[in-house]
Amino acid sequence: MTRHFLTTLDWSVEEVRDLVDRALRIKRGTDRPSLAGRILGLMFFNPSVRTRVSCESAIARLGGAAIAVSPGSETWSFEHEDGAVMDGATQEHVRELAPVLSRYCHAIGIRKSELITTAATTARVTASWPELRRDAFLRKFAERATVPVINLESNAFHPCQGLADMATMVEKLGDPRGKKYVLTWAWHPKSLPVATPHSQLLAACDLGMDVTLLRPPRYELDPEVTAAAKRRAEEAGGSLRETDDVETAYRGARIVTAKSWGSLAYYGRFDQEARDKQGLRAGWIVDEAKLAKTADAWFMHCLPVRRNVVVTDGVLDGPRSIVVDEAENRLWTAAAVLCALLG
Repeated sequence: MTRHFLTTLDWSVEEVRDLVDRALRIKRGTDRPSLAGRILGLMFFNPSVRTRVSCESAIARLGGAAIAVSPGSETWSFEHEDGAVMDGATQEHVRELAPVLSRYCHAIGIRKSELITTAATTARVTASWPELRRDAFLRKFAERATVPVINLESNAFHPCQGLADMATMVEKLGDPRGKKYVLTWAWHPKSLPVATPHSQLLAACDLGMDVTLLRPPRYELDPEVTAAAKRRAEEAGGSLRETDDVETAYRGARIVTAKSWGSLAYYGRFDQEARDKQGLRAGWIVDEAKLAKTADAWFMHCLPVRRNVVVTDGVLDGPRSIVVDEAENRLWTAAAVLCALLG
């Protein structure tokens, strides 16, 4: 049976930890796997820098090659709904697309989120959050594919980012179990997707850390994901708590991860959310004063990041910022995932 990497929730805590451990062995050069002759197909419906380059670099370093396309601008438009009457904008169905690409490639990575946009304003979507969280295209593609499919960020999850965060924390903390981790919401002019914070939350929980999810009222993450993260934290020997108390959340933290995300409570009412959250801007930026309350915490962010909006220059350029290390580990964790699926 073909195994995919769509979310770490499909993998056990032990399996996820094994991926991280292997990534760090590959990085140190003590594990030298080969994927010579293997082809990785990449489909980016959304913009990408770190994800695309890290995946292409990873397969090349392992002796394989990557082929990347941007659907919409370089390909046909694709349909995934069963029974669709394709007399509109779509020209090709996933029922044909997935098996054909499976014969060209040994694995296929897909980034597809209706909530990602490079526009100055929030993405305009008509689907409800319960619809979007299903990641229907990604999962339909995986159903029809005969090779492993890797989620490179969907509406609900960004598992490759979660793995990179895990690897970075293991490098910096040794054994992260029982150490305090804070995932803090940060103000942003747009309503951003929840995929990355979902996977970052799961990452810290899978490491058995004492996790604090710090967010204002009405900015809870998806309750099903939070409940799963709590179960996995406890399985790994850690804990998860939520709070909107900025003052106490930072105290004793060893890792502070900042991320902006939109409110599911306001979902579909993004203009109202933008108005109502203006009062949160000053109090939720990560600055030197907040970091000083921690136990000399490392600062993390997935990038790209808006300077002096999400985090101050002083923190981002300071000695406790490990955002570049975190970004580098996208490469090594991508290599580990490819080896696990293709080795």
